[in-house]
Amino acid sequence: MKSMRSPQEHFDAIMSHARPVPVEVFPEVQPVNEKLLGRVIAEHVTARLAVPPFSNSAMDGFLVHVKDLLELPARLPVAGDVPAGQAPKEVPAGKAVRIMTGAPVPEDNDGLVVVPVELTDIPAGPHELPSEVTINETPRRTHIRPKGENVREGATIAKPGTVVDAGLIAALISAGITHVRVYRPILVGVVSSGDELVEGSSLEPGQLPDSNGPMIESLIRSTIPHAVVTHKRSSDAPEQLRETIEQLFHSHEVVITTGGVSAGAFDVTQTALQAAEDCEAWFGGVKQKPGTPQGFSLYGGLPVISLPGNPVAAFVSYHLYVSPFLEALSGRPARTKVCSGRTIVARAGEEFPMAHKHGTAFVPTRLEFGEFVVAYPFASGLSSHFVASLHGTCGLVEVTSEIQAGDEVRVVIY
Repeated sequence: MKSMRSPQEHFDAIMSHARPVPVEVFPEVQPVNEKLLGRVIAEHVTARLAVPPFSNSAMDGFLVHVKDLLELPARLPVAGDVPAGQAPKEVPAGKAVRIMTGAPVPEDNDGLVVVPVELTDIPAGPHELPSEVTINETPRRTHIRPKGENVREGATIAKPGTVVDAGLIAALISAGITHVRVYRPILVGVVSSGDELVEGSSLEPGQLPDSNGPMIESLIRSTIPHAVVTHKRSSDAPEQLRETIEQLFHSHEVVITTGGVSAGAFDVTQTALQAAEDCEAWFGGVKQKPGTPQGFSLYGGLPVISLPGNPVAAFVSYHLYVSPFLEALSGRPARTKVCSGRTIVARAGEEFPMAHKHGTAFVPTRLEFGEFVVAYPFASGLSSHFVASLHGTCGLVEVTSEIQAGDEVRVVIY
């Protein structure tokens, strides 16, 4: 009898072999910059500088002593100017200093306040330095940003497993970080198997364009932007598939295959891997639709995740099993539950298909944003070959019981 697993059991079997790749220093001599985007931090990163690095003005206006505003309106001589980028100026008692947003104020600023220009008789905008200023109102706050208000020197900026985004790049630079340790890019092999698959659109009778290979490669790059991906094709000959995997063996951390995982006479992936020496192979059914047939092997220790050949089944299975594995491999925190992650709660726009006797349905879903977030299944059924209907989907809905229009659904974002 064909071995059967639940989706969670298959997920656990695969994830138990996810080991982060080694660490490297990036960049070695270059400052942190946009090339760091998408990499995964491999150390605790602490601030070398406070953010902001000095106390500064939050407004364009005049820096004065609060005690000089006891009687309003207050007419004060202007003792100087502090544009952004210059050193702070001391404020003499009974006088004002014009100051711009972001310009430094003295660190010993107790009793000082920035009066916004709107509360004075000086028009906003570029003007010559006035000799005097009349202050008409006392501001409700000091409008002084203290040194280290956002981040104190020595505070943690990033932890291991943090994915670098544009905001973190800005934070690292602001905190005086010149280089960080990151996990190196993962090396992933993708193998499309099947005599019927060809590249391009010049097809002979019975042939199909290989959409799975480019689709899986694109999904990998969307999950792990810096991944190094090698895509190969194999025929339905077991020897050629084993030879193709051997070519990837020493230079890749994981291989993803598509097709050949059922029990048919020409299902090469299952045949080739189960017969290979030094290969622990599991092929069987997972209680899900689409994508019941699945496989996972250790080929001489190399993880090989085998997905169904039907495009929708391969697409769904990638998000359930491959994406979490690659995330953990790249150094990100490992997920512990199948079909988990960022989730949006929405209303079903129509009935969602069920898997019935096959267990759980994982339905690619589109979202429409308006007064409510509305979720629509990618197609009316769970047809594994409806590849043209995947465009525009952004998440999976796990369906274990009936979902009708108007019901609340949880959409796990890809």
